Amino acid sequence: MSPLLLALVALLALVLAYVNGFHDASNAVSTTISTRALSERAALGLAALLNLLGALLGLLAVTVTADWALRLLGLTHVAEATAGDADLLGWALVVMTLATLAWEILTWWLGMPSSTWHAFFGAAMGTSLAVGAHEAWPVVIGMLLGATLLGPLLGSVLSFAVMRVVLALGRSERVRIGPIRFAQTVSAGAVATAHGMSDARLPLALVVIACATAGIPAASATVMLLPVALAVAAGTLVGGHRIIRTLGRRLTSLSSAQGMVAESTAAAMLGLAVVGFDMPISTSHTLGASVVGAGAAIGRRHVRWTVAGQMILTWLLTPLATAVMALVAVIILRDLV
Repeated sequence: MSPLLLALVALLALVLAYVNGFHDASNAVSTTISTRALSERAALGLAALLNLLGALLGLLAVTVTADWALRLLGLTHVAEATAGDADLLGWALVVMTLATLAWEILTWWLGMPSSTWHAFFGAAMGTSLAVGAHEAWPVVIGMLLGATLLGPLLGSVLSFAVMRVVLALGRSERVRIGPIRFAQTVSAGAVATAHGMSDARLPLALVVIACATAGIPAASATVMLLPVALAVAAGTLVGGHRIIRTLGRRLTSLSSAQGMVAESTAAAMLGLAVVGFDMPISTSHTLGASVVGAGAAIGRRHVRWTVAGQMILTWLLTPLATAVMALVAVIILRDLV
């Protein structure tokens, strides 16, 4: 891989970290902002700081190797299929990142929460098909299904159950609004920290693969630890306001108790995925499903199911859209490189 192509992958990885910050990470405090537990400026500042901390903790906790990066991104078979053409793999990384970025920006504009991981895995499927690495499909599809089951499905069920408990305690006057708002702030911070630990791995893994392909020791990519963490935090500070409105206001008329339950559930799911299973799951998916679960616990009419349906449709379209984009782009590039 040429030095120019390596630099391009590193630059796009930083852009992806920044976009991920305002698209996904700022959503960690969407319910806190909507229920006025914190002001918008304070909430985004807290999320940015804890995303920075989480990203540094998450990146420092992993052993940075090419095998780790390929396994994390589901690109082992793609790397094997392009072993004789380093530039093709480099351009494939560029295409996958651009496809992910394009979908992130589109869904942000539409105000729909979507998963950076699902978008990238979809692009990885399209790329694997373009380079003839069909063995990668079961691996990537398995990662997609695992992330979906652990995040949105379990998150919504657990959020529903916990919200029912909170409602029962509230009726017996054992729960007051002050402690709930404090707990909501703490849980929002936990989501932001867990998001940093999870999602900062994606851009770093891209750089690790590019370095290994260029003949540079994978450990050299550790110089990107701080820039990646800072990029996620900077994007969070800007705030993805369109998606914040969807999660905090359009899905349901959110109360402080619902916000606390949704964020606590999302934080638990993210922590379990990162620490327990070393599996990437989506903050947006998990938090969105948890908000729906907490709203449904109060009553079916409490959830705006039209908005929830649009959100789920976006989730289903995410890997398909990025797969098509990556497939077409890699086929065109393969003839040019």
